[in-house]
Amino acid sequence: MSHYVETLSEVKTHIMHASISLENESKERHQKEDAARLLRARRAIEQHLEQKRLHHDISNGWDDDMN
Repeated sequence: MSHYVETLSEVKTHIMHASISLENESKERHQKEDAARLLRARRAIEQHLEQKRLHHDISNGWDDDMN
């Protein structure tokens, strides 16, 4: 019986470690996805602001000085 209890205890420990490892991997994956999403959003905002500045400059005759 002692052998069975020991084996069961080992199995429970392995399952617990696997569960913790899986949870950590999941958290890491979500953090990477969030970081990538934030980077894409930041780039889109920067691109939008640059387009807005360019449109504003052209509307104010910025391109007239170049002719």
